Amino acid sequence: MKGIEGLTLGRYELRHRLAQGGMAEVYLGYDRKVRRQVAIKVLYGRDEFFVRRFEREALAVGTLSHDHILPLYDFGEQRPWYYLVMPYVEGGTLREYLLKRKRLSLEEAASFLDQIASSLQYAHDHGVVHRDVKPSNILLRRDGYAYLVDFGLAKAMMGAESLTSAGAMVGTPEYMAPEQSNGQNDYRSDIYSLGVILYQMLTGRVPFMAESPVAISLKHIQTQPTPPRELNEEIPLSVEEVIMKAMAKDPNERYQEAQALSTAYWKALQNEQAQPTIAETDTPTDGAQGNIPVHDGQQKTNTHSVITRILPEAERETILPRAVRLFYPLIGKSHPSDEINGSVTASLRPNGHLRPFIAALICLLILSLVTPMGISWLTHPSPKAKAGQPTQTQALGIQQTATAISATTIAQARMQAILAAQSRVQATAGITAAIGAGTVLYEDDLTTQSGGWVDDGYQCYFSPQGYHVRSFSAPGAAWCYSNQQQFSNVVITAQVQLLHGDFCGLIFRLSPHSSEFYVLEIKNNGEYRFVRALSNDPVAWLTLIDWTHSNAILSGYGRINTFLILATGSHYRFYINKQLIVTDFTDSLYVSGLVGFLVGGDSHSGTEAIFSNIWVFQK
Repeated sequence: MKGIEGLTLGRYELRHRLAQGGMAEVYLGYDRKVRRQVAIKVLYGRDEFFVRRFEREALAVGTLSHDHILPLYDFGEQRPWYYLVMPYVEGGTLREYLLKRKRLSLEEAASFLDQIASSLQYAHDHGVVHRDVKPSNILLRRDGYAYLVDFGLAKAMMGAESLTSAGAMVGTPEYMAPEQSNGQNDYRSDIYSLGVILYQMLTGRVPFMAESPVAISLKHIQTQPTPPRELNEEIPLSVEEVIMKAMAKDPNERYQEAQALSTAYWKALQNEQAQPTIAETDTPTDGAQGNIPVHDGQQKTNTHSVITRILPEAERETILPRAVRLFYPLIGKSHPSDEINGSVTASLRPNGHLRPFIAALICLLILSLVTPMGISWLTHPSPKAKAGQPTQTQALGIQQTATAISATTIAQARMQAILAAQSRVQATAGITAAIGAGTVLYEDDLTTQSGGWVDDGYQCYFSPQGYHVRSFSAPGAAWCYSNQQQFSNVVITAQVQLLHGDFCGLIFRLSPHSSEFYVLEIKNNGEYRFVRALSNDPVAWLTLIDWTHSNAILSGYGRINTFLILATGSHYRFYINKQLIVTDFTDSLYVSGLVGFLVGGDSHSGTEAIFSNIWVFQK
């Protein structure tokens, strides 16, 4: 297909071609409606098979909503072209990254494995098999955040019409499971492909190569791969065993869940890193396997076993293993550009400042159980130790207490750190009778810890001035919320003082598990914006009202601005400092939820704001 730069498809302008494949081309595009850059996958519709595959991709992605599955913004047809519109991801593919790096560290491979395993687990849980998992179908942001893409060969496991005839081979030979050669596959075929990717990340090569696709497929069926440790002596034996199990010829001998593969890898990696300290501490019993792993490759003192069993849904939600995923910025990549009209492009993720904090947090929990006076770890520094060294009895007591900490205790500590890492928020109020406010449902001056607000003493914390919310990454965003009460038809008001950075906002109708909410944001230059958040990744958020200047907003730092939001059904009205800025806006997607606050932007020093005096009235 000839390059079609300059063409307009619907509301999208095609700027220049990014990639070209056998069935489609990908262009950097510009969405004129919401004024942002996008990636547009274009198919010239001459082949009915490829058109159906294209439609299958739109259908598959449209039914999936996960942080590590690239979302679909739009799908359209403008004869003779069909097109998919998705977020523009600047970091390239994992294939390109591996060509440059050859092999990755154990920890960096763990990060990519964990992210893609979580996306596959979600797809499998929703009845979708990808069938073409490979590095070129994994997009990377420059901060190391990964997305699984290209569901064109995806097959719904229940009630879906197959795109291929019986016995037809689908996939890419280097990454295909043995059974795929005969047209037979299920979710365990995706797990095999993920095992091949893990093999490649750690050894620098795929397990099987040959002169033809058929020859490669035969090797997957008949030949055992070269043990990874023969290609990379830094791979521990326990990690090699994980890789080989993932690539078992018989699907029944593989891991039966993608998340189980990732968890087994983490266990092998953490146990290996803990080896130097095992002789100095009590060895955990088999019963410790339910303890929760702190996913930080830099820790050397944690000897708790990680989870190896498949967790029931209720327990997964309590532990939230995916929320503490670590990210490794791509080596050799510059910072993301500011091309996307000032919009936030980084996902909400634990930054470098948080990782040592998580370790410190757990250590403080341990000490709080064995120190008679306790430790005020949220707001005060640790008390000074008495002169002299601890006795052997004291040291043994600490070790025994450490191994006895329950999964619930650690889960609660990690949950607080996770919520802080994912949220930076506060609010306050001051309301007028003219808007017709009813009964007071909730009020808090936010100067002391209360109301279920996240408080980690580091990124979200209380002071006599109010509730401080901080973000540390650029670009990036962060939010916090109170989990005590959901609201629907209400008037919400809160005060905010932006200390530094770009913007802050008042969140309403928040669903924390899916990271969906509305947020009214203001900038330090006197502009406001209204956004619908769709996931943890701001790239996928939809701007409902783009940045608009208003004289009602007090610009600059240190100025106190007052939000006021009227939410009635699907209709919203917005005030800043008692001045009406949006008379009526309609959006019906979210009907109720929690309240919270957000900060973020492109400032390299991060953003901080103080929120206070939040009020919620019945409308």
